[in-house]
Amino acid sequence: MRASGSRDGVVSGPKVLVGEDRRKVGRALTPSPEMAWRVAGVVGLLFALVGWLDVALTWYPFHLGSAEWEFGTVTASLNGLPVPVLGMGLLLASGMALGRPWLVRLVALWFVVTAVALAVMAVLYVTNVPIALKTVEEPALRTGLKKAIVKALGQSVIYPIVLLSVAVKSWRHARAG
Repeated sequence: MRASGSRDGVVSGPKVLVGEDRRKVGRALTPSPEMAWRVAGVVGLLFALVGWLDVALTWYPFHLGSAEWEFGTVTASLNGLPVPVLGMGLLLASGMALGRPWLVRLVALWFVVTAVALAVMAVLYVTNVPIALKTVEEPALRTGLKKAIVKALGQSVIYPIVLLSVAVKSWRHARAG
Protein backbone atom coordinates (compact mmCIF):
# COMPACT_ATOMS: atom_id res chain seq x y z
CA MET A 1 0.00 0.00 0.00
CA ARG A 2 1.35 3.40 -0.96
CA ALA A 3 1.05 6.56 1.12
CA SER A 4 -1.15 9.30 -0.21
CA GLY A 5 0.80 11.70 -2.41
CA SER A 6 3.70 9.28 -2.83
CA ARG A 7 5.60 7.90 -5.78
CA ASP A 8 7.15 4.50 -5.46
CA GLY A 9 6.55 4.45 -1.71
CA VAL A 10 8.38 7.76 -1.08
CA VAL A 11 6.24 10.35 0.63
CA SER A 12 6.34 13.69 -1.11
CA GLY A 13 5.39 16.93 0.57
CA PRO A 14 2.03 18.56 0.03
CA LYS A 15 1.89 20.25 -3.33
CA VAL A 16 0.26 23.35 -1.87
CA LEU A 17 3.17 24.07 0.45
CA VAL A 18 5.96 22.97 -1.86
CA GLY A 19 4.69 24.99 -4.79
CA GLU A 20 6.02 23.13 -7.79
CA ASP A 21 4.48 25.66 -10.16
CA ARG A 22 7.17 28.39 -10.34
CA ARG A 23 4.91 30.73 -12.30
CA LYS A 24 2.72 31.27 -9.25
CA VAL A 25 5.51 31.43 -6.66
CA GLY A 26 8.00 33.55 -8.56
CA ARG A 27 11.67 33.12 -9.16
CA ALA A 28 13.76 31.86 -6.26
CA LEU A 29 16.33 34.28 -4.88
CA THR A 30 19.90 33.08 -5.00
CA PRO A 31 21.34 33.07 -1.47
CA SER A 32 24.09 35.61 -0.97
CA PRO A 33 25.58 35.48 2.55
CA GLU A 34 28.20 38.08 1.68
CA MET A 35 25.54 40.55 0.54
CA ALA A 36 23.47 39.79 3.64
CA TRP A 37 26.44 40.57 5.91
CA ARG A 38 27.12 43.78 3.99
CA VAL A 39 23.51 44.85 4.54
CA ALA A 40 23.77 43.90 8.23
CA GLY A 41 26.91 46.05 8.46
CA VAL A 42 25.20 49.05 6.85
CA VAL A 43 22.16 48.68 9.12
CA GLY A 44 24.51 48.30 12.08
CA LEU A 45 26.35 51.46 11.12
CA LEU A 46 23.02 53.30 10.87
CA PHE A 47 21.88 52.05 14.29
CA ALA A 48 25.26 52.90 15.81
CA LEU A 49 25.39 56.43 14.42
CA VAL A 50 21.79 57.30 15.31
CA GLY A 51 22.04 55.61 18.71
CA TRP A 52 25.33 57.27 19.68
CA LEU A 53 23.95 60.64 18.55
CA ASP A 54 20.97 60.10 20.84
CA VAL A 55 23.23 59.18 23.77
CA ALA A 56 25.56 62.13 23.08
CA LEU A 57 22.64 64.57 23.05
CA THR A 58 21.68 63.52 26.58
CA TRP A 59 24.93 65.16 27.71
CA TYR A 60 24.13 68.53 26.12
CA PRO A 61 24.08 71.07 27.64
CA PHE A 62 26.79 69.93 30.00
CA HIS A 63 26.08 70.65 33.69
CA LEU A 64 28.59 68.58 35.63
CA GLY A 65 28.19 69.32 39.33
CA SER A 66 24.40 69.41 39.26
CA ALA A 67 23.18 66.27 41.02
CA GLU A 68 19.83 66.31 39.23
CA TRP A 69 21.47 66.71 35.81
CA GLU A 70 24.06 63.99 36.50
CA PHE A 71 21.43 61.54 37.76
CA GLY A 72 19.06 62.18 34.85
CA THR A 73 21.78 62.21 32.20
CA VAL A 74 23.35 58.93 33.29
CA THR A 75 19.91 57.32 33.50
CA ALA A 76 18.97 58.56 30.02
CA SER A 77 22.32 57.48 28.58
CA LEU A 78 21.96 53.96 29.98
CA ASN A 79 18.40 53.73 28.69
CA GLY A 80 19.58 54.79 25.24
CA LEU A 81 22.35 52.18 24.96
CA PRO A 82 20.47 49.25 23.37
CA VAL A 83 20.28 50.83 19.90
CA PRO A 84 23.95 51.82 19.50
CA VAL A 85 25.16 48.58 21.12
CA LEU A 86 22.95 46.57 18.76
CA GLY A 87 24.38 48.57 15.86
CA MET A 88 27.93 47.97 16.99
CA GLY A 89 27.13 44.27 17.42
CA LEU A 90 25.85 44.10 13.83
CA LEU A 91 28.99 45.86 12.64
CA LEU A 92 31.14 43.43 14.59
CA ALA A 93 29.31 40.40 13.20
CA SER A 94 29.57 41.85 9.70
CA GLY A 95 33.29 42.41 10.11
CA MET A 96 33.80 38.85 11.32
CA ALA A 97 31.67 37.29 8.59
CA LEU A 98 33.33 39.32 5.83
CA GLY A 99 36.84 38.75 7.18
CA ARG A 100 37.63 42.39 7.98
CA PRO A 101 40.01 42.35 10.97
CA TRP A 102 40.32 46.15 11.01
CA LEU A 103 36.54 46.46 11.54
CA VAL A 104 36.53 43.77 14.25
CA ARG A 105 39.39 45.55 16.08
CA LEU A 106 37.73 48.95 15.70
CA VAL A 107 34.44 47.75 17.20
CA ALA A 108 36.30 45.83 19.95
CA LEU A 109 38.20 48.98 20.83
CA TRP A 110 34.96 50.99 20.86
CA PHE A 111 33.43 48.41 23.22
CA VAL A 112 36.38 48.89 25.60
CA VAL A 113 36.01 52.69 25.46
CA THR A 114 32.27 52.33 26.09
CA ALA A 115 32.86 50.01 29.05
CA VAL A 116 35.33 52.46 30.62
CA ALA A 117 32.90 55.35 30.06
CA LEU A 118 30.15 53.30 31.69
CA ALA A 119 32.34 52.68 34.73
CA VAL A 120 32.94 56.42 35.08
CA MET A 121 29.21 57.07 34.65
CA ALA A 122 28.42 54.46 37.32
CA VAL A 123 30.65 56.24 39.84
CA LEU A 124 28.99 59.55 38.96
CA TYR A 125 25.57 57.93 39.33
CA VAL A 126 26.24 56.23 42.65
CA THR A 127 27.38 59.51 44.22
CA ASN A 128 23.98 61.00 43.36
CA VAL A 129 21.75 58.13 44.51
CA PRO A 130 21.60 59.26 48.20
CA ILE A 131 20.72 62.80 47.11
CA ALA A 132 17.95 61.53 44.84
CA LEU A 133 16.51 59.31 47.56
CA LYS A 134 16.49 62.21 50.06
CA THR A 135 14.58 64.51 47.74
CA VAL A 136 11.67 62.13 47.05
CA GLU A 137 9.29 61.42 49.93
CA GLU A 138 6.00 60.37 48.28
CA PRO A 139 5.78 56.55 48.34
CA ALA A 140 4.63 56.13 44.72
CA LEU A 141 7.41 58.34 43.39
CA ARG A 142 9.95 56.74 45.69
CA THR A 143 9.05 53.28 44.33
CA GLY A 144 9.58 54.53 40.77
CA LEU A 145 12.88 56.10 41.74
CA LYS A 146 14.06 52.87 43.39
CA LYS A 147 13.18 50.92 40.23
CA ALA A 148 15.13 53.39 38.11
CA ILE A 149 18.12 53.09 40.45
CA VAL A 150 18.09 49.27 40.36
CA LYS A 151 17.78 49.31 36.56
CA ALA A 152 20.62 51.80 36.11
CA LEU A 153 22.90 49.95 38.53
CA GLY A 154 22.14 46.66 36.79
CA GLN A 155 22.95 48.19 33.41
CA SER A 156 26.12 49.72 34.86
CA VAL A 157 27.32 46.25 35.81
CA ILE A 158 25.99 44.12 32.94
CA TYR A 159 26.96 46.33 29.99
CA PRO A 160 30.67 46.66 30.87
CA ILE A 161 31.04 42.95 31.62
CA VAL A 162 29.44 41.89 28.34
CA LEU A 163 31.14 44.58 26.26
CA LEU A 164 34.60 43.78 27.65
CA SER A 165 34.04 40.06 27.17
CA VAL A 166 32.96 40.53 23.55
CA ALA A 167 35.84 42.95 22.95
CA VAL A 168 38.46 40.51 24.21
CA LYS A 169 37.04 37.56 22.25
CA SER A 170 36.69 39.66 19.12
CA TRP A 171 40.23 41.03 19.36
CA ARG A 172 41.59 37.49 19.76
CA HIS A 173 39.53 36.35 16.79
CA ALA A 174 40.87 39.18 14.62
CA ARG A 175 44.44 38.46 15.73
CA ALA A 176 44.10 34.73 15.03
CA GLY A 177 42.92 35.44 11.50
